Formats: sequence, C-alpha cells, structure tokens
Amino acid sequence: MNQQIKGRLDETLEKYGISQNRAARDIGYSSPVLSDYRNNKYSGDVESLEEAIIKWIGRTEQAHARKKVQVVETEQLRRIVNAIAMAHAEGDIALIVDDAGGGKTTAARYYAEENPRTTVYIDVVKGMNARSLVLAVAENMGLDTARAGQQALVRNVSASLADRNMVVILDEADYLKADALEFSRRLVNDLGKSGLVLIGLPRLTGTIQNLRNDHRQLESRIGVYLPLSGLTEKDAGKIARSVWPDVSGEVVDAMHRISRTDARQFVKIIERARNVMALNKLQAVDLDVVEKAAALVIRRKWR
Repeated sequence: MNQQIKGRLDETLEKYGISQNRAARDIGYSSPVLSDYRNNKYSGDVESLEEAIIKWIGRTEQAHARKKVQVVETEQLRRIVNAIAMAHAEGDIALIVDDAGGGKTTAARYYAEENPRTTVYIDVVKGMNARSLVLAVAENMGLDTARAGQQALVRNVSASLADRNMVVILDEADYLKADALEFSRRLVNDLGKSGLVLIGLPRLTGTIQNLRNDHRQLESRIGVYLPLSGLTEKDAGKIARSVWPDVSGEVVDAMHRISRTDARQFVKIIERARNVMALNKLQAVDLDVVEKAAALVIRRKWR
C-alpha cells in the first residue's frame, strides 16, 4: 500500500470537503472498501484501487481548477433586467425574445436571485399545460397543492400573487401549450394583478401574433417588448476582460466571430481556453489557444 497515495487521498477529501461516500462512488468502489484502504486494512487488489484513486484525484483537481465565468453585467443583461423590472413595477406583461444562447436565462435568473421574495421563476418544460403551470407557480410560492382542486388552486395562487406584488417569469415560454400560454395572462396578470414575463425564442412572437392561435387578448396586454439579437462585440469584450483583463481585441474578435454572437458558446470557448492554458501551463491567451478551445465546442453554422 502506497502511503503517499493514501496521504494524497486524505488531503483531497479534506481540501475540497468531499465525503468518503461521495469519493468512493466517484472512484468506483464501495465506501467500506475505501475506509479499509484509508485504515491500512484493505486486502484486495491494492494496485487497481490506487490507480483508480490517482485518476480520481486528477479529475477532482482539474474540475476545481476550472472556474466558471462569473455573470457579467453586460448591456444585454441590463436591458433584460430593466424590462423585467418594468413589468414587475407596473404589473405589466413583458415579452423578451432572442435566439438560443443569447443570455436570456442568465439575466432572468440574475433578476430572480436579486429579488427572491417577489419573483417566481419557472423553467418551462415542453408541453406544460394550464394545470401543470398553476401547480408550478403554487409550489414555487410555497402554497399547499395537496388537496386543492384546480379552481381553488387558481384562486389561492392569484390571491397570493396580488398580495405580494410579484412578478412571474416563464423562461422558454415557447414550450407552453396554447391553453397555458393564454392562461398565464389570465392567472398572473388579470387575476393576480402581477407582472408577467414571457421569455423565449423569436418564434414565440409569431405564435402570439398568429391570428389562428387566438392570442389577441395576450398580445394586446404586452406592454414591454424586447427583441434581442445576440451577443454584441462590446459585451463580448466585457465578458472576456472579466476573465483576462489584458486580453487583446484580436482574441476577443476571434472568439466573438467563432461563437457567432451566441453568448453561451462564447463563455464555453473561454472555459475551454482556460483548460487548454492550464494543461499547457500558459499564462496568456492567444489565437492559438482560442482555436484549440473552439475545436472542443460545436460551432453554430447559422445565425
């Protein structure tokens, strides 16, 4: 039994606050086996176990070395947050649309985290109907849903919304069924006297404005409309410089061009670039690092 490996295992568990049960599961052995090993009592295949431990330590250190790019207050984020705040303050309906990866969800969650007591944030799942929508809002607000029928639940939710001066954010609202989309207006805005924010892809605007879908009541109540067009060069620079203060404009332009204004891909390229730099012990990001990082991210072929 290699005491150096055992020591590194103990240090890793303590350093990152990882439980023995969690470590054993990730290593691929049971907790009793890992316990016996740490106490010099393991009588099985020590060599294979230690090989697995070494690999796990390497994965753990690499994972903790990768720092997520922090949320940056870009102009895009401010525009989305301001639109949500306007709907919230005025009890209005906001419609915010942008292509995938534009930063809509990041901004919406940022607002919800800044206003946790007065914001209901719902991540809509595909096919969500009116019943599941009211349940999701009620659960988010901490209301009892166990014995309440649909009508009672609607009354409870709408009354609670009106009492608390809330805003309800429906992220990926284009996944709502037609009845739920129209019902969201009735539940939150009409009955609940609260702000409603619908966030989705550009197709959501078309869905609401298509006369065959009969969403004229909803369309007429939208007081804040914010169509967006992806990550701007200025915001790309802010994000990149929050990670590398001295990054060159050439590098930022390259990452922005590769991401094709997709903020999510832009951030992923930064994260992959940091991995490339760590593995190669590089101190500064350059075009070669960006190309290596971009090769690890699927590139959008349209926009």
